[in-house]
Amino acid sequence: MKTTDEHRSLLRELWHHGAQSRSDLHELTRIGPNRVGVVASGLIEEGVVRECQARASGGGRPRVPLEIDPGQRHMLGLTIWPGAVSVARVNLCGQLIGKPVARVVAGGPDRLVAAAAAVLGKAINGQTMGVGVSVPGFYDAESRRVLSGMVVAGQDPVSLGPVFDRAGGLAVVVENDMHALAARWQLTHRADVGHDVLLVNIGDGVLGAAMLIGGRPNRGCVSSANELGHMRYFVDTERCYCGQSGCLERIFSSAYLRRIGGGGGAEGEAGGGLLMERSAAYESGDESLETLYGYLANGIVNVVNFIRPHRLVLVSELTRCPDVCDLLTRSIRSRLLGELVDRVRIDLWDQPVAHQAETAGWLALAGLYCDGWQGR
Repeated sequence: MKTTDEHRSLLRELWHHGAQSRSDLHELTRIGPNRVGVVASGLIEEGVVRECQARASGGGRPRVPLEIDPGQRHMLGLTIWPGAVSVARVNLCGQLIGKPVARVVAGGPDRLVAAAAAVLGKAINGQTMGVGVSVPGFYDAESRRVLSGMVVAGQDPVSLGPVFDRAGGLAVVVENDMHALAARWQLTHRADVGHDVLLVNIGDGVLGAAMLIGGRPNRGCVSSANELGHMRYFVDTERCYCGQSGCLERIFSSAYLRRIGGGGGAEGEAGGGLLMERSAAYESGDESLETLYGYLANGIVNVVNFIRPHRLVLVSELTRCPDVCDLLTRSIRSRLLGELVDRVRIDLWDQPVAHQAETAGWLALAGLYCDGWQGR
């Protein structure tokens, strides 16, 4: 099915408001009543929406509400990550169908892409409506190439052509993994599209950021995670995959916490979960941990002061640690420009890692329900 603006307009109202009659959809979308009927009939025929039980209208013919059909069509989410690819199936209400299929892949980027195309080909069937693909790093939609990032670290750009070829005529939305996370947040939180939103994904040695402007991803000249993790400080850290040291995501890590005396054994030994462990047990006065959160707060504040979003969403399993979340949010607010302190809303979101295949599926859903997310 080729999704038009009229399709998207009706589906967006059904997504946000739930079941609506054709008359309701006419009022919500301002599309002519006859045309609403034609578009709705096409969506029913395609298995995208379904009719519900008729309800009394207060006079005249009973109204028959329409709702998004969760049972017939689905989207596929595909992730390409260093050493592995995975695919998941989500229905049109965003619910995971079955279990994701993952495949470990040895070798370089070309083999990863070939494996991704293969698992995608096996997952596609007659009910597949679209595909969302997430990759870390920089992606150029015009050439369909991954330019840099963990997948192609230190190597030439790699084409995603085989993935598009395997998808055939299906709509394919390819974005950085942080934009996939942003799509999921926008659809699950019914965000005000008039607000600019900065999402920051915080993990142990992994940082990413995505910007939504008017409900649309800020891609720039290429799609990326706005590369917050590669903001550099004059700090001696492990070398990052980008080839530099001192990157913020290398500072905010268990490895650097051990280096500055945070415990957990010598650098290079086991203890990759040290940051989470120490964060869960945080008490005021833990200088080594507070040093890491201070660097993180500085990096986030530099971005917020520059772009001035309405909302800052901190996405991390660390949101399960209330004391360090309080430390981080207080540190951010204390460093913001005075004019922004009471204007920028800070939200916490405990969400699984951005590169899950299920999250990639929300890219395809955003392409169906939202403006500005369609593949290029």
